[in-house]
Amino acid sequence: MKAVTAHEMRRIDRETIEVMGIPAGVLMALAGGAVADLARAVHRDGIVAVLCGTGNNGGDGFVAAARLAEEGIAVRLFLAGEADRVSPDSAVYLKLCLNTGIPIVTLAGSGPTLDLDLEGCSLIIDALLGTGFEGAVRSNMAAIIGAINASGLTVIAVDVPSGLPSDGAGPDGPAVRASYTVTMGLPKISLVTWPGREYAGEVRVADIGFPRRLLESGELATDLVDAGYARARLSLERGMDTHKGEAGHLLLVGGFDFMEGAIMLSAMSAFEAGVGLATLLTTETARPIIAGKVPELMTRAIPASDGVVGAQKGVRELFSGDRRYDALVLGPGMGRNGLSRAVFGALMDALPESGIRRVLVDGDGLYHLSDHLERSPLPAGIDFVLTPHFGEASRLLGEPVEAIKHSRHAAALRLALRTGAVALLKGPASIATDGKRHLVNTTGTPALGTAGSGDVLSGLTGSLLLRGMAPLDAAGIGAYLHGRAAELAVEASGVMVLKAGDTVSHIRKAMAELFSDNSS
Repeated sequence: MKAVTAHEMRRIDRETIEVMGIPAGVLMALAGGAVADLARAVHRDGIVAVLCGTGNNGGDGFVAAARLAEEGIAVRLFLAGEADRVSPDSAVYLKLCLNTGIPIVTLAGSGPTLDLDLEGCSLIIDALLGTGFEGAVRSNMAAIIGAINASGLTVIAVDVPSGLPSDGAGPDGPAVRASYTVTMGLPKISLVTWPGREYAGEVRVADIGFPRRLLESGELATDLVDAGYARARLSLERGMDTHKGEAGHLLLVGGFDFMEGAIMLSAMSAFEAGVGLATLLTTETARPIIAGKVPELMTRAIPASDGVVGAQKGVRELFSGDRRYDALVLGPGMGRNGLSRAVFGALMDALPESGIRRVLVDGDGLYHLSDHLERSPLPAGIDFVLTPHFGEASRLLGEPVEAIKHSRHAAALRLALRTGAVALLKGPASIATDGKRHLVNTTGTPALGTAGSGDVLSGLTGSLLLRGMAPLDAAGIGAYLHGRAAELAVEASGVMVLKAGDTVSHIRKAMAELFSDNSS
């Protein structure tokens, strides 16, 4: 399924009305009917308070109010604005409400003067502001939203909770905290990413007659990565005559002294995801520790005694002779000292002639990358995938962490444009983008907030790059499988507690699940 910005939704609306010939009033009637259907399902006793603005979002609310009243449900209608400012399409349904005998209260003033009487109400329908809203709400609307949130009642938001922008940013002022959101045609970006998701409650997507070709158009930039998306792009098939070398060779660099566990998790997750051949470059001290724990992994060491010269020598030897690597995972447990900086620089210099054309950078690699980008761009002709958390993204962009958290979709886009790489901004509903297309992950659990989770994701995504999957899809599907493996691990244990190794041990199950008969 796609997710859309306000601009994309307006384009769908316009083409449906002007090209397909479906009147705006018909779409409004269907939208309001979908809201009424949900309200009827969750309503028990008491009055339904319907709060409407003067735009088309308010029109959906008028339709819902009229439908509920016709079915004998007590309705109290509030209009935030003057009746003569209601949009033409909405005015038709406002008149219907008047003719139906629904009491209508015009909300004026703010704070203590706000005439919003919710006494006896059990349910609120929020049809105040629509998908076109941007910025911060005005004082009178802020007072209305404050009263809604303070009521403690069940709230159904129409399309998006009022006060929440549609395009992925968090609210700049008060916003309705809905119990449910009925969104029309397709979910809006803010309903599937944080921080907007915490305002949306349970999201219901209503089919109101938009043509399927518009809802599935390749011109829509954002896809939700669910089981169907992953299944269509992931193949587990291997020929009977295939040997490990034909499946590609993954190079991992990291796990330097005292940080061996990070790269071990990356390597183990890569093997769980199907990598047949992998080599690790690490320090002389770390090499035997890691080799003893991950026997499937071939290892090479950087000469410790020679400092920067040794780092450069180790990288040269790595690519000497007929050794060939197809993809690289760079950074987990690499450290931030002089040696790791020298190794990172030597690798950047060597990559154009190495034959490697796909590189994932994570962890300490992102620290060094930030410095590298101050001096030069990423090597041309190589596909890079970056997997930063908020702190790492902050350093790469030179922006505060809170600003990135506030508008994650836009921050991921800036990362991609700044670096020329695919950026996977990690967090709840991780977002991957190449600057043109965007993928939003639909799996995961709060239990993933534990040491080593990012290292597991790096190895898993590196394995998808090795398979030849497009970098953007590798990032998005890697996040999907990582999140799903964590969900399965939590389900198996019965407690919301994970260690990174638990996720590793459920990767194959997450992959196999995609192709089971009961996979959704």
